[in-house]
Amino acid sequence: MFDLIKNDKTFTVFDIGFGKVVCLSFKINNNKPKIIGMDYQKSEGLKKFDLYNSEKLGILLEKVLKNIHGKRIKFSSNIFFSNISDVNLLQKKNLSKINNVSFGISKKNVRSIFKKNLLESKVKGKRIIHSFPQNFLLDENRISNDPIGEKCNTLGISSLNLLADNKLLLSFEHCFKKINISINSFFDSGVCAAYSSTTDNEKEDGVLCLDIGALTTKIVVIENKKVIYSNIIPLGGAHVTKDLHNGLQISEDSAETVKILHGTLSPSFNNNIEVRINSTVKKHINENILFGIIKPRYEEILEIIRDLVFDNINTRVSIKNIVLSGGASKIYGLSSLCENIFNRRCRIGLSNPSNSFFFNKPEFATILGMIMLAQDYKKFQFTKKVTSSKVFNVIDKLENWIEESYA
Repeated sequence: MFDLIKNDKTFTVFDIGFGKVVCLSFKINNNKPKIIGMDYQKSEGLKKFDLYNSEKLGILLEKVLKNIHGKRIKFSSNIFFSNISDVNLLQKKNLSKINNVSFGISKKNVRSIFKKNLLESKVKGKRIIHSFPQNFLLDENRISNDPIGEKCNTLGISSLNLLADNKLLLSFEHCFKKINISINSFFDSGVCAAYSSTTDNEKEDGVLCLDIGALTTKIVVIENKKVIYSNIIPLGGAHVTKDLHNGLQISEDSAETVKILHGTLSPSFNNNIEVRINSTVKKHINENILFGIIKPRYEEILEIIRDLVFDNINTRVSIKNIVLSGGASKIYGLSSLCENIFNRRCRIGLSNPSNSFFFNKPEFATILGMIMLAQDYKKFQFTKKVTSSKVFNVIDKLENWIEESYA
């Protein structure tokens, strides 16, 4: 796959979160990504899960990009990608069928069934950003992962398609275009985090990845190396900060500092901590009070997710392990609390090797996953390849990818 990518191309990925914006650029060197620069800044222009000030966000995006490439960035040499965190993300499972394939399944049949599946998955006001084929169904009684040459009367394909709000995508595209950037593809934040945080064995056996960010928690289940479930809930670390702000009667900045330095989900030893209210005023707070405010919110988040995921018997059976990522996953004791609620093994996602900048920084799981998806983007059939003024639509891109894959 990588030999199809010109070595002079630079991949630039943006992780636009409600807490921070990350920009990272890399090249492919010896079939491996080599990071050439990264910058991240506090988010601006985002509010209540939406883009409310494109000018502020645009200035910030331009700033992080220039901090990496300088003022003389060659836009023509870059392929740009962005994440998307849509609280109205829709997952749609679809089964499509075609008949009259009794002479043996051909590449043309496979292209037709893929195209039909995408067309049947369209929803007004939504745009497909990911399509995950699950398996092929032959004569409604045989399952295959590679049906070429098989004989049957009816060929079917099941897929899980993720659809984001088209207006939200257009608002981000417009923001990027103001700074002369054309986004090749949008990647779902949760899918990115799941790809980077879980091991190959976990993806095969069945794993639930929870990416707990500032305002949202992204939920992705992978089994047999296929995404079989995806969701997002509007709760995250910022809600814990808000609880501390209200409960302790301190500023939100102080509450965030207290959460980071002293937050825990394990019972404390009745110690007092000192919180600086301002340059002259300090306040002493008992750690047990802190624990009593933080734990209920995390329990709420995890219990909501458990009910959502376990409501589907197939998804419940699939999950053997749980991996946590996102900035709000770093709080002490979260993995133990998660194990108690889900009755599954749980760990915090860590980047290897241990001498990497990203080691023990689960808050960068999304950007790391974007590196994985961007360098292999043709495989995921949502490429928006731009050649001069012609934009290939998602159906054409998928058909081209299928033809290459089954050539």
